[in-house]
Amino acid sequence: MILTVTLNPAVDQTLYIDGLKPHDTNRVQRIETDAGGKGINLSRVAAELGAKTTATGFLGGDTGAFVRRVMKEQGVTDACLETDQPTRTVWSVESGDGPPTTFNGAGAEVSPANWRALCDRVDELAVDAAWVALGGSLPLGVPPDAYRVLGQIARHHGAKVLIDADGEPMRHALEFGPDLIKPNSREASRLLGRDLNSVDDVLVAVQELRARLMEKTADPTVIISMGGDGAVLAWSGGCQFFAAIPVKARSTIGSGDSMLAGYLVGLLRRDSPESAMRLALAAGAATAESDGASIARREELERLLSTQD
Repeated sequence: MILTVTLNPAVDQTLYIDGLKPHDTNRVQRIETDAGGKGINLSRVAAELGAKTTATGFLGGDTGAFVRRVMKEQGVTDACLETDQPTRTVWSVESGDGPPTTFNGAGAEVSPANWRALCDRVDELAVDAAWVALGGSLPLGVPPDAYRVLGQIARHHGAKVLIDADGEPMRHALEFGPDLIKPNSREASRLLGRDLNSVDDVLVAVQELRARLMEKTADPTVIISMGGDGAVLAWSGGCQFFAAIPVKARSTIGSGDSMLAGYLVGLLRRDSPESAMRLALAAGAATAESDGASIARREELERLLSTQD
């Protein structure tokens, strides 16, 4: 089972306009609404691929109820805690001229009691998990080392731990040595304190990050994603660049989360890391070519996967 933890989930609303005009009236052509948050997205794609997955975190209000409804419809087991405050909304503007412009709601503050309850929930659920995936931003009230704390809880039960985070939360998480991390190239650049301007730069960076993790855990894996330029995987068998599957990207929202879902599902199927990575790329590409905040669907994912054979 894959357990995902999303401390700051969201409802994603994507607004489509014909060119963004700052400080002027912009007429919205259509709006798409979907459940969001790194772990939520990962669980949805994993369920789409037939894996058993449970999602936990904090949900509240009408927006939280919407996220619960989406998870139920897509076969994700809902183990989220109910809070008094509504789940945040994230707005993305697709203007047809580059990556979306995104406005992230901060989310409600988490009380100390709710944080303790979440730790207890992860302690209960991790018993049955092969992987525990922790990712995304941290809401107010949650300690900056939240992913280190939760990762150690998961590790205590023998689960492998994936971290997909940025900045201080990721730096704290690295202290206990997760089994898998997946920064994108910008996040990896911030972790290492230097620019990554080429595939060769990323090939060096992914091995450096893996070497850091090996100080804490025996057999770590690092993936650095580069969007339409592909991804690099470093594991015990070596280091390899994987080209992206060429698609007409309509939105990149959730593509990285989908990639991780494909990779974990591949590993649970006992695929080799290379084969799991090909499934990961197909999942990421299928989400990229879907509308707005929607995720990869199995039929399209399998079609894209067949193009790699």
